[in-house]
Amino acid sequence: MHTGSTTFRVDDDGFEATLYRPEEDRYPGRVLIFVGGSDGTYDLPKIVAQAYADAGMTGLALAYWNQPGLPRAISRVPLEYVGKAATRLRSLGYAKVGAWGISMGSLLALLCGAYLPELVSCVIAVSPGDVCTQAMTRGKALPGSAFSFRGKDLPWMPLDYHKGRVVRDFIRGGSLSMRSCYVHKDQAPADAFIPVEKIEGPVLLQTPESDSMWPSRESCDAMMARLDAAGFAYPHECVSYKYASHFLVPAKLRSARLFRIERRHPEECWESDWKSLADALQFVGECW
Repeated sequence: MHTGSTTFRVDDDGFEATLYRPEEDRYPGRVLIFVGGSDGTYDLPKIVAQAYADAGMTGLALAYWNQPGLPRAISRVPLEYVGKAATRLRSLGYAKVGAWGISMGSLLALLCGAYLPELVSCVIAVSPGDVCTQAMTRGKALPGSAFSFRGKDLPWMPLDYHKGRVVRDFIRGGSLSMRSCYVHKDQAPADAFIPVEKIEGPVLLQTPESDSMWPSRESCDAMMARLDAAGFAYPHECVSYKYASHFLVPAKLRSARLFRIERRHPEECWESDWKSLADALQFVGECW
């Protein structure tokens, strides 16, 4: 169980977050920053951070958009915003700060590891992508990059978004899918792909074996190949889960029903959700 939480506010602290501390800290000196994806809710990182704290890992649930005082879209989100949270955690006595991110949040976590290695020394990316994308809000692509660093847009890949096509794919496949937005990924600018080899610490990738939402398994394979080709000096691993949806998290989410595999194999998916937590904690304990 966790012992309680501490909140941070944009106006007072420069970031919006909730820190969850475990009753028994099984990973002393280490903390993970949890960031969610394009659903825009602050609830998901809170729920996951609580689950990790219940299992003995300190976690900071961080909101980076769609909250009062924060951007209303994932548009030019500065990596330095996460850096502020990491710096505060260091001041609280945590010698090692890692980043956990899911979906669009995985891009943020990986980018922070690559561009802020002095602050973020471990990355866990769940249902991840491997390329920085165009800015977006719910169901809409926006001009410019989703993320920025030192006041400049990070190189980005345009999204081929058409709402009607997304609806069509959902009706045909029975699962929420944005895969059609990434059909031209192989034509993305080379510098838009996340330079994961610049991360200075262990990297864990967790992916559904078949992710209808976007090509996360393919992205994991590409990142692992990139790390291997660079002679990456730190532990790096990809774990694939046969029965899992894009929401590979230890939480009961109503939105999980949007994925056919969750409707057909609810018990198996639930087992995978919790196994992903156990696998991550084992990785943290052994490699970080």
